[in-house]
This record gives sequence, structure tokens and C-alpha cells, in this order.
Amino acid sequence: MAQPRWLKSISRSMKLCLRLAAVYGLLGGLGVAQAGFLLPSAEMASRSQLACQPSLIMGLMECETLPEPAPPVQNDPAIVPAEFVRPSEPIATLGAVVDETPQQPFLDVVPTQVKAGRFSLSWQNGFGAVGQWWEVWDNQQLRYRGKDFISRPLHPNAANSLDSTQSRDVKQVSLKDVQGGVFTIEQLEPGLHQWQVSLCRGTLAAPQCSHAYAQTWAEAAGDAAAVIKKPAPPELAWTAPVTTDGKALLKWDVYWGNVGTQWEVLQAGKAIYRSSQFTETTENSQSAQVELPLVNGVYSLSIRLCNANLCSESAPVTVEAMLGPNWAPSQPSAKVYTDADPELGNGLPVGQVIVSWQTIGPSVAPDHWLLLDADRRQVIFSQKISQPCQAGVWCGSWQGTPATRPANWLVKLCRAKQCIDAVPVTVPALPR
Repeated sequence: MAQPRWLKSISRSMKLCLRLAAVYGLLGGLGVAQAGFLLPSAEMASRSQLACQPSLIMGLMECETLPEPAPPVQNDPAIVPAEFVRPSEPIATLGAVVDETPQQPFLDVVPTQVKAGRFSLSWQNGFGAVGQWWEVWDNQQLRYRGKDFISRPLHPNAANSLDSTQSRDVKQVSLKDVQGGVFTIEQLEPGLHQWQVSLCRGTLAAPQCSHAYAQTWAEAAGDAAAVIKKPAPPELAWTAPVTTDGKALLKWDVYWGNVGTQWEVLQAGKAIYRSSQFTETTENSQSAQVELPLVNGVYSLSIRLCNANLCSESAPVTVEAMLGPNWAPSQPSAKVYTDADPELGNGLPVGQVIVSWQTIGPSVAPDHWLLLDADRRQVIFSQKISQPCQAGVWCGSWQGTPATRPANWLVKLCRAKQCIDAVPVTVPALPR
């Protein structure tokens, strides 16, 4: 039997009232929350942050909106977790880096003034890392390289470098050094000798060395009778404050006073040029000059004038070098030493020679040098250069057994493709 039209209308009105009552909380007695709202089941599944339960109306869910959850507890984003070594990485990457540079050698007392003739340098170490070889340099010239180590009673200076507990033990027992050496020159040339004793390990291409330094003035014949006086301070002539051609001309004078026997150009207090030549010298006046090659940069140059080991220094001048083209290095001066050379000292193996070179004056920075057999036109040795021996002065050496003797050898000093040759040197024939 069909439902009357008026009954259908009342049914639709009741459903609408129920929905409105749910929305406005009129069904609170039936468990409907005041903050709730009705959603179809399909729409509820597509929304988040809802708490829903079936309502009294078929097909609708009674839902409440939930607050956003609190953020999880976590570290400050600026805190970065530590990186751990992966199993595939070598275990050698862990641990401290050990410095294997040998302990600095302790020189025995070196006199500041001696008579020309036989001269010895000795050194020792009482503790620390040892070296594989040691060297002696005289005014940037290599005079010895070898492995002739000796052992003798520990020198007090080496013992004083130990801590207080160790030094008390040294007084009670006689200790011997770990390493030591003696270098002897049969005939020391007159003049100033600046010594460097190096204790090294590693390779000649990449040595790890520690150094000790000393200075000695060797008297010439007749020096002992003369009274050595300190020279008067030299005065620098006007010097151009800017150079664009890579050269700076320095002139100096002593107008009246004690004169010297040797002079140096200092760059920020370090010697970059040394000479015993003067343009004029009398009993009470002196003058000299030099044209220095300079690389780009600002220099503080002064003159130091010495008489034996007594020196005076001029006021400095500032020179700025602004260069255009590349300049070749300064010409090197080379020497050959054999095991029979009395100036070299003891210890060089029979048949070996040492070739030692240095730039004659201050030089632009070379990047490599070559040792060539001039007769065969063959390269005997080549080496990159990373640092100067001192400010503006470059040096190097080679030690080995020549393939042929006699021979004419050549040292070539280069900066990129610009090279300059030293005066060729002769390797003598082996004695019969």
C-alpha cells in the first residue's frame, strides 16, 4: 500500500530536524558531543585528525577535530651527528699523526773567531727521534752528507734539555748520546763562515730535517796583529721606492770612520746578499753598490757592514717591485767535492762526489734545477725546488757516483721555461 503524500512530507521534516539537532547539540542526551559534526563515511576516510563514531543517522559519522600532535622531542638541527669510519676504510686513518722529524742536533761550543787552518764541528743528541743521515752546510754550500754517526758521553747541554727527573738521573749515571757526529775541515778559508748542521730522515726529494746553526770568523794571516774595530754605520744613497723592471740599485757609503771587510744586504733583517768587494775603500771611508733582482712585493732593505764578527747596520729603505714579464733566476755558483778533497771533511764514500750550488745573489724563485753531463748531453739529476735556503738565496746539492770520470757537468736553474746556467764544473778522474 502506497505511503500517503502527507506522511512522506512528515518523514522528511523529522530527518531534517534530527540533523539540525545533531549540529547544534540538541542530541546531547543521546551522547552527541557539542563540538561534533556529521560526515558521510566516505568523506571521513579522506580527512585526517578526526575522531569519529557512528551516529544515530544511517550513513553518517559523528566526528570531532583533534588538535595537532606536539612535535617529537629531537636535537637542535645545528647538532650534526659524528661520522664514523666505515669498515671499508683503512684502520690507518684512525689515531694521531706522528711527527718523525729528527731531534734537533746539539752543537758543541763553536768559537766565534778562529785562526785559518784545521777546524772541526761536532754535535750529539741524547734523546728523541733519530736521523738517517746528517749534513753540514757552509755559507749555503753543502760540505758533507753522510751516515758516519758516533756515540760518546752525553754533553751537558743535551742533558739539560731533559725534564727535571731525567736530569737528576743524568748526574748520577754516565749516559751516552743516541747519535752524534764530527766534521773536520783541514784548511778553513779566511772570512765569515755560517754553519748549518742538519739531521735528516726520509728521502732526498722530500727530507724531514732539524737544524742547528753557528757562525765563525776565520782570521787571515796578519789579522791577529791588527786590532779589530767595529765599522761605522753605512749610509744608503737615495733608492727608487718603486721598480718595474725587476731590479733595485742599492748604493751605500761610509764617509768617515772605521771600515769593514764584508757587507750584506738585509731583507727584513735577513741576509739576502753578501760580498767582500768594494767600489772604493780607504783607511777611513768605503763605498759599494749592488743591483738586486726582485720579485713582486714590498721590501725593507738595509746594509750591514762587518769587520770580522763586529757589524753595524744602516737605516732601512722600502722598495716595491711591480713586474710585468717573468724573469729568469739569478746565476748559480756550483762546486764539486770528492772524497779526496781536504775541505770536505771525513766520511764521503770512496768514488762518490758532491755537487753543491747556490745563487750568487738574491734571485727570483726558481721551480726546478737540473744537473747535466755537458759532454754526453744527458740529464743526470733533476729536482723541484719548494723553498729558499734563506730569503732571496736558493741552493741545492746532489751526491752520488759518476758514471764516467773525468767529466764536465753543468747546473741549470730554471723558472718555468726560463733557465740560466752555472759555469761548468769538472769531475776529476779517479786517482790511480
